[in-house]
Amino acid sequence: MMIVKKPNAKMLEETAKQLKRGAVVVYPTDTAYGLGCDATNAKAVARIFQIKGREAQKALPVIVSDLKMAKKFFVLDAAGAPLAARHWPGPFSIVVGAKKAIAKKVLSAGTAAVRVPDSEMARALSEYLGRPLVATSANLSGQPACYSLRSFMKQAAKMKTKPDIAIDAGALRRRRPSTIVRIDESGEIEVLRKGPVKFDISAKGVSASG
Repeated sequence: MMIVKKPNAKMLEETAKQLKRGAVVVYPTDTAYGLGCDATNAKAVARIFQIKGREAQKALPVIVSDLKMAKKFFVLDAAGAPLAARHWPGPFSIVVGAKKAIAKKVLSAGTAAVRVPDSEMARALSEYLGRPLVATSANLSGQPACYSLRSFMKQAAKMKTKPDIAIDAGALRRRRPSTIVRIDESGEIEVLRKGPVKFDISAKGVSASG
């Protein structure tokens, strides 16, 4: 596993080239360190499950560089698109239908939790890749999230399969995981995971803050 310190734009561009070839990378996000690959590459996605020891039935969250990319690879309708635009970039994920390009193992019932993160580095990786990037937490399944590469390396010692590249951006500030929502067929917002973006759902409608 190659460890990259002092990441810069040139290095991120080179990492994206490796992602296009099927590499798996550990990278900093706006929450914890993430484990990522090209979300359209089925073989790379399968390696994510091997590395984490994750059950194959569980879907994988993804990040995109911007709303334009989200619309290209996912189904953001008249209700979902304005909601996403309001809270992106930020700790807000929306469960939406995926188009054919996304690897099946990323999805649950044809859907995925998608977001544009606050992290410029994570957005840049997706932008250079030109595709959605898997963004599951970089830890063994059932173990704590990693907020530094050092803590990830301790868990990596127990991994039978390891990532190809690890980007060391130092210790990350501990933040809550993103809010996850889904819009049902009637247009109602269902909060699947509470997080920094809070929704007040009442008879008078829905408002959001955070």
